[in-house]
Amino acid sequence: MTASIAPVAVVGAGWAGIAAAVELARGGYAPIVFDSAPAPGGRARALPITLAGAGLELDNGQHLMLGAYSACLDLIETVRAGAPAAMRRVRLRLESTDGLRLVPWNLPAPYHLAAGLLAARAMTIRERLALARMLLRLRRAGWQARPGETVTQMLERLGQPASLRRRLWDPLAIAALNTDSNQACAQTFANVLRDSLGAPRAASDFVLAEPDLTRLLPEPAGRWLVAHDATLHMRTTVRAMEPGDDGWVLETTRGAFAARAVVLALPPYAATRLLDRSARAAQSHLPTFDALERFRYDSIATVYLAWKPGQPVSLPRWIMLEERPEDRGWGQWLFDRGERSGSRIAAVVVSARGRHDAISPLHLAQGIARQVRAQLATPEVADARTVVDKRATFRCTPDRPRLRPDAFIAAELLAGRPGTPYARLALAGDYAHPRYPATLESAVRSGIEAARLVMR
Repeated sequence: MTASIAPVAVVGAGWAGIAAAVELARGGYAPIVFDSAPAPGGRARALPITLAGAGLELDNGQHLMLGAYSACLDLIETVRAGAPAAMRRVRLRLESTDGLRLVPWNLPAPYHLAAGLLAARAMTIRERLALARMLLRLRRAGWQARPGETVTQMLERLGQPASLRRRLWDPLAIAALNTDSNQACAQTFANVLRDSLGAPRAASDFVLAEPDLTRLLPEPAGRWLVAHDATLHMRTTVRAMEPGDDGWVLETTRGAFAARAVVLALPPYAATRLLDRSARAAQSHLPTFDALERFRYDSIATVYLAWKPGQPVSLPRWIMLEERPEDRGWGQWLFDRGERSGSRIAAVVVSARGRHDAISPLHLAQGIARQVRAQLATPEVADARTVVDKRATFRCTPDRPRLRPDAFIAAELLAGRPGTPYARLALAGDYAHPRYPATLESAVRSGIEAARLVMR
């Protein structure tokens, strides 16, 4: 039997769904949230991992935030309600194991970057001038790339030497877009540069979760939502969605629920499964449905390394590694995660191209351990574990689909049908903020926008 009609249902309790639910609750609504997982957080939360004989809670991947992530930071501040923030904010340092070092100074923009370039290490005068000219030209062009341009094409057009592309720009593009530079969208990369290196100095800060992502947002957000009259149905799978007489009917593992409006905060491939029958029946929504199906994905692997208690391990907070594919050394970035249960822990990220797809997690971990030992002169690790997210992000190419939270709503309004269920269906997720790549910030911004759409 269908329960009484709720104002808004949020399907998915990842960061986009959390942001939507919080925004709805702040607007006076009492959202009902569904997710098949046991706890909120989606792919950006902690997982239990056994490492060096100890049971640890470590993030499901090294999700990095920047000081420019204003929506994320505001959301974290809201749900933590004055409690000390479980994060560490550190001024940007771009360093690599081959000696490159670029640190913006604590000065107003753009002098912070100019001074950093003057003091940069392992960069030739030609490389410094080329980097400065590129950022200046992008700023003068309003941070606009050419239509359809890839990152590699933009870097070549703006005169970046091959050495600088290999040592700096390619690692940054892969970290930001999880897509190889020769395929990645130049405009999206320019947007990232505009909001980080091209913005006030604090915008380029690195923000790291302490001790993990779950304690940073999902855990306090769950408590905050319950305290503000939201209902969380975890371990509850939504099997189907159908338009009803006054909104939507959701068929779940807990039974049927009705809602006047829905925020669908799921990845595109999961959203299409729920909307298959109804969306294909509504001819006006075939373009949106087709766009959802055209997203392509890439995996990200995170290799956690552990050293025994008492081992003399010296690690930078983070550093760019030099890839060694001939020895399975695919690591691109290393992050020091401090001491956990007495062991020193580091996270090494492998992004883009599915580099590790043909390698077993064990062999990948062994290759990364050798790479780190060779490049950072660390002792031999006591243990290593690989965490793989096979569909971590969409491929951020110039021709990728561009969807916004109002994709269904706009089609209904254009057709003169403002009262239909589809006019009260908003999308949320990192893919639904087309100016950014797949990041926590794009997920949160899309969730906030989706909530505001259905409240209107």
